[in-house]
Amino acid sequence: MKKASNQGWFKQAGQVLSHTPYLPPIMFLLIVTLFALAQTIDYTTESYEYQIGDIAGRDIKAPKDFFIEDKATNLAKMNSAETSIRTVYDFDANLLKNITTGIASAMHFGRKMFQTADNNTQEILSSESPETGLPESPAISFSAALALKPEFEKKLGIKISKGAFQILFNEKFSEEVTGYLSAIISTILTNGVVSNKEILLAEEEKGITLRTIQPHKERVVANLKVFYGPDQAKTMVRVVGQPILKGVNYSLANLVVDICQRLLRPNITLNKNETKKRIREAQAKIKPTLYQIKAGEMIIREGERVDELKLVKLNTLNEQVEDKDVILTITGICMFTSLLLIVVYFLYLKDHPKLSRDMNKHMAFLTLGLLLYIGFTELAVYIAHASNSEMAGRIASNAIYMVVPLPAAAMITCIFLGFDIALFFSLVLCSLCTISFGCGFQVFLFFFLSSVTAAYWIKERNERHHFIVAGFKLAVFNACLAVALGFFMPSEALPWGVLVKQVTLAVGGGVFAAILTVGFTPLIEVLFNYTTAAKLLEFSSLDQPLIKKLMIEAPGTYNHSVIVATLAEAAASAIHADSLKAKVMAYYHDIGKLDKTMYFIENQSDGRNRHDKLSPSMSALILIGHVKKGVEIAQKYKLGNEIVEGIIQHHGTSLIKYFYNKSLKAGNENINEDDFRYPGPKPQTREAGIVMLADVVEAATRALERPTPSRIKGRVKELINDIFADGQLEECEMTLKDLHQIAKSFNNILTSIYHSRIEYTDKAQDKKQDKKQDKKNGKPKDTDRQPARGEAANGTPAQKDRTDLKRLGL
Repeated sequence: MKKASNQGWFKQAGQVLSHTPYLPPIMFLLIVTLFALAQTIDYTTESYEYQIGDIAGRDIKAPKDFFIEDKATNLAKMNSAETSIRTVYDFDANLLKNITTGIASAMHFGRKMFQTADNNTQEILSSESPETGLPESPAISFSAALALKPEFEKKLGIKISKGAFQILFNEKFSEEVTGYLSAIISTILTNGVVSNKEILLAEEEKGITLRTIQPHKERVVANLKVFYGPDQAKTMVRVVGQPILKGVNYSLANLVVDICQRLLRPNITLNKNETKKRIREAQAKIKPTLYQIKAGEMIIREGERVDELKLVKLNTLNEQVEDKDVILTITGICMFTSLLLIVVYFLYLKDHPKLSRDMNKHMAFLTLGLLLYIGFTELAVYIAHASNSEMAGRIASNAIYMVVPLPAAAMITCIFLGFDIALFFSLVLCSLCTISFGCGFQVFLFFFLSSVTAAYWIKERNERHHFIVAGFKLAVFNACLAVALGFFMPSEALPWGVLVKQVTLAVGGGVFAAILTVGFTPLIEVLFNYTTAAKLLEFSSLDQPLIKKLMIEAPGTYNHSVIVATLAEAAASAIHADSLKAKVMAYYHDIGKLDKTMYFIENQSDGRNRHDKLSPSMSALILIGHVKKGVEIAQKYKLGNEIVEGIIQHHGTSLIKYFYNKSLKAGNENINEDDFRYPGPKPQTREAGIVMLADVVEAATRALERPTPSRIKGRVKELINDIFADGQLEECEMTLKDLHQIAKSFNNILTSIYHSRIEYTDKAQDKKQDKKQDKKNGKPKDTDRQPARGEAANGTPAQKDRTDLKRLGL
């Protein structure tokens, strides 16, 4: 009795915790507080901050070797490198080609008007000569040509006035005009036009680097005055055009000059990015000037005045040791941790569909995992400090972080909540653990890459031995990652002994993570009532006690459930949903019918329908009750939340049409449609939606009189349309494409199950065939059946003296 009361108290407490809105804020404060307190262990209040003229209160020695940078000398070198680099300008050689090509194309288009008239201009062609009145070759009028002016302007690249177009029209767009334009443009652009000549002339002292875009060539130009600015280029058009346009009428010459001025664009432009890149490359080659301070060297004695050189040494030491005030440190850690958790929670986890149905439980699971693996990290930091007390602030340089099994947290999270949530959980956990190890970037890289890779390798694995396989793969990956970081991150190459140590620890961390995953997974299944793929595999066995009970007590429901599971598994595979989850949901979706088996037609073997004596409303209550009873049975047998949700949602809020219509025909006026609907909710996942569709389709197809392929397809289409139109699938993220693939898989399976079979009759064979068969071997042709007792020798059944097992099976 006392045990039962304790269980009731625990259950009640669990229900309160699962629904209280205060649990997430409490867990948030718990994480921030415990993590901040854990970081205060390794910090001291010792400071090396002084100002010029201060008096040192104690002797200060260098605790380790470090270098002092001569900032003044290095800054002078940087400035010298910057001034030595010439500014890069790009020369666009293709601009001249593009402009001259446009001119030639436009003028050719204009000349073509006078050579051939197309179908749109035939009506305006002149058919008679103005002098003789005789027909001559077709010519286009200016009004017709004006309609083609936009196309001409498009090819030319600029818009021109009607008067300018008429001048060109009068000249018949001659090749001479084309030559004038191309010659002037070529002369100006070949010389070069710069977008801002004032900025260019500022580089006259050291010259510029002129780089041709295509092909990639460059040269140094010292004389910068030869290039034209935009205004200067327009002036030079008229100067260059004078000898070229000599003898040309005034109007045409002005038009050529105007067109050239408008077509001109700078072909020399400043490339700031390339210039800055070359400056950075030059500065990167400069080796900084450093002064080495040896470990134990006296930096300043007690009572000495701080001068400029001593201040530089103290500031550099302060930067190297990274000692901070404990209050500021805790404040910064709390702020960072809070912001990290808030951003991840509100931007991703708060409205995530996998977490929304039981948010408190999932948040408790994530919080427990976070605190547990932060504890592992702090233990590793403690061991590192205990082994070498001088490692404070330098933990990141030691390989002990590689053995911390953080990937196990990502693997476990991926198993229970999916890869996407495991990714963000790993980001939070790896960021916090990196702070514990001294904020080394290589530590974060190792933790995060290892965790994400481990979660990816475990996300599609259903059996527990796959965890060990993933662990060994992770060990190899960690070893490669350790070697890569060992070669890349340090300023100098690591000794081979240290590198081997890092690889060994990294391999051990991978194997240790897999072992923890295998050990923690069953425990978490029990604590948080999660259902993993391995657990679903166990429930999918038809030897489960509940399945056997269904087979014995409700064989019709059992057969129906097996076929629905087959349909659901195939449909889930077709739309890339969780086929195992859909199949197991289908196996157990109707276990509530064990309560009143004979009230469901598939179990009525005696031909009597119990609902004939009940009112429609009572029959509807019995049908609706099987959902509630199924949930109770599932909880009793501890089938897990996923299966329980499948039982609750497999009917959604659909209408029990048969009894609803029966009630209407009975003349009941005050009928509430909600009384004939299942309580729901509607399917929340694609797997639950598939089970709903498979359940309805299988039951309806079984009732077809002649289930031909065409009838099956038509019935499947009709049923899915009805369910979709009723809004039952609007909450399970199922697309029309998914419904199409589901219908195809249903059609294939149902057609195979209900295909037409050869009819085996008991009538006598054709007499000629019987005689031929008798003559051949003295036996009836149908040799797969033994003749019944009392049957005549010639195969004709003897009606008299026939003994049948009339009560067989009764």
